[in-house]
Order: sequence, then structure tokens, then C-alpha cells
Amino acid sequence: MSEFQFYQFVAMERPLTAEQMVEVRRTSTRAEITPTSFVNTYQWGDFKGSCEQLMESCYDAHLYFANWGDRKVVLRWSADDLPLEVARRYCAGPSAQVRQAGDRVILTLRSEDEDGDHDDFDDLFDRGDWGDWGDEHGAEEHWLPSIAEARHDVAAGDLRLLYLAWLLCVGGGEVADHAVGPPLPAGLEDLPDSLADLTTFLRIDADLVTAAATGRPQPDPVLEPGFPGERVAALPDEDKNALLCRLLSEDPKQVAAALRRRLRQDCPKPAADGATAGVRTAGQLRAAVSDVTAGRLAREATERHVREEAVREAAVVARRGRVTVLAGDREGAWARAEDLIGRRVGRDYATAVQLLADLAALAEQDGATAEFDERLHDLRQRHRTKKAFLRELTAVGL
Repeated sequence: MSEFQFYQFVAMERPLTAEQMVEVRRTSTRAEITPTSFVNTYQWGDFKGSCEQLMESCYDAHLYFANWGDRKVVLRWSADDLPLEVARRYCAGPSAQVRQAGDRVILTLRSEDEDGDHDDFDDLFDRGDWGDWGDEHGAEEHWLPSIAEARHDVAAGDLRLLYLAWLLCVGGGEVADHAVGPPLPAGLEDLPDSLADLTTFLRIDADLVTAAATGRPQPDPVLEPGFPGERVAALPDEDKNALLCRLLSEDPKQVAAALRRRLRQDCPKPAADGATAGVRTAGQLRAAVSDVTAGRLAREATERHVREEAVREAAVVARRGRVTVLAGDREGAWARAEDLIGRRVGRDYATAVQLLADLAALAEQDGATAEFDERLHDLRQRHRTKKAFLRELTAVGL
């Protein structure tokens, strides 16, 4: 099996300078480098630079994966947008680590496939033939631009990404059962695309997320309809003017994040009895997962049964229609079946077998089963050397 590694970086707050691009180019002669992105794949060898240094000096987000199962997402914020002490509350094991470099806080999330289960690799990264990767990038380039959008939500005070980081540690067995988790943020049951992609990419157990979301979350008024408009209207004119001026020179997403963070900070703090809203131990969450999984499997079984019944009913209706047509040209149908079989082509065998199955249904409808069985026996004898055809015929019970 060929090796495959993928490295991607994006600069979101500001593009790289010419000097920074020269610095980045020294790490790779093959990478696709622009003022806002770095993309490279490796089939032999490895990246020669330091991901940690590039995240400190140049980029706001980084994604890595390898076809043997390792995956990593690294995100960077200013310490004003995400204080280190806040992020540390959610980093409970090796899968989620945070550090500060200067005025930047850098969060690293890892998922390692220790069991060697790569079943989702081709689906997620559009890499069907591991022996011929080629030079074109596939679905892998979708992940980081989507996931990195969550930076703005965290900067706005939405801590769902950090809570998912804690769940990543819980799912990896890195958190003791008695360990009390952080408060449950609102909206975990309805993740935006950025966080849904993060959950999928890092293989965070969807049933674990669902189990966590069933708790009582801390209220988040910013997510309530009508609330932001009312609070913005109540801001002092001086603050509103300052925000408008920032829109002229800064990324609108950063300004919007700053406004949402301000609105959250201005909200009344929950009462003492609400301070523990949604707080559960890791053990309580793990215990809840089994019930969630059982419920999901039951729903999936019911949905599968409904789909299968619909397919069967549609097949019955379709066969009735075909049989009605055959009733007016029974001999012609036998002749067409003989012609199709004689072509010795797989798809023609399938068409011939369907014709014969319809003729069997017509014979049963008319009480002529014995005559049909005799003709089918003769047909089998004439074509006894066509093993592929006979296998298909046997598969449908003829």
C-alpha cells in the first residue's frame, strides 16, 4: 500500500508577506503556495519544515492526514479572542492540547487510528486507488476551509468547538470516569457545517455528541431570535461607530465575532443554580452513549425496513406492468430471451433472466406453471455451457 500524506495551511487574518512566502518556500519545493495557502502531498519522504513554527509565524489553521490513519487540525487565535486559561479547561488529554506563543493561542487536535480501521478514508478524501495518487488534489482540500470557519465562532464566545475537543478526549479514553466535564454549550444538537466537518474528520463519536447534547446547556442569548438586534440597538453610539469604522479596515467576520463576543459578555450571568447546567462526568456521558446508540440502531433498522418494503412494492408493481405486456406476446418474449442469451454478454444475460422471471410470473397467473417449467428445463439444457447465465438464473430461483 502506497503512503500518502497531506499538509494544508491557510492564512485567514492577513495574507503572507513576500518575506514570509520566501520562508515558507524553503520548507518545500513542490508545495502549492499562495499568500493565503499552502498545500502539498507526500508519497515518499515527508515535510521538511516545522508545522509548529509555521503556525506561530504565518498561518491561522493547519490540517494534516495520512492514509495510515493519523489526522490533525491546528487552529490559532489571538489571546484576546481565546484566552489560554479558557482553552485549557477543555484540553483533557493528548488528543487536545493548547499552548501560547507570544500573543497567539494555538489549539492542536489529533485523531490516531490505532486499530488500523481506514474504512472511511476513500469516502472522505476521494482517493480510491491507493496505488496511483496522481498530482491532482481531491476532496481533501475541502476540509480545512470549512473547519477553519469555526475560528470566528470561538472568537465570538461560542465554545462548541472547545467542548468537542473535550469530547474527543473522552472518546479516546483519556478522561477518567469521575472527571467532571466543562459546562455544556447551547447548540450542540445543531452543529454548523464547520463543526460537523470537524467531528467527521477527527472521528468524534456522533453518538457521544448526541448523548452530550441531551443535557441541559448553558443559555446563549446570542442564539435566540431577536436578541442580537435588541442588544445592538442598546449599545452606546460611540461603540457602534467604532464597530463601523473597523468594518472599513478589518475582516468583517472578525468584526462580527468581536460584536457577538461583546454581546455575550454584556449578558447577565446565569444564577448560581445554573452554573452547573449541562455539567456531567465523563463516566455519565459514556453510560449515556449506549442508550443513544441503541436508539439510533433501532431507528435505522425501522428506516431500512421501510425503504426495503417500498422497493419490494415498487418491484411488484413494475412486474405486474411487464407481465401485462408479456401476456399479449408470450412467444415473442421467449424468442427475445433466446436471442439475448445467445449474445453471451453479461448485461444481456441479466435482461434475459428478468424476461424469464416475468414469464414465470405470467405462467403462475395463468395456471400454466408445468408448461413453463418444461420449456425452462429445455432452455437450461440448450445453454448448459453458459455458466454465468445459469448462475444468474439460479440466483432468482429459476
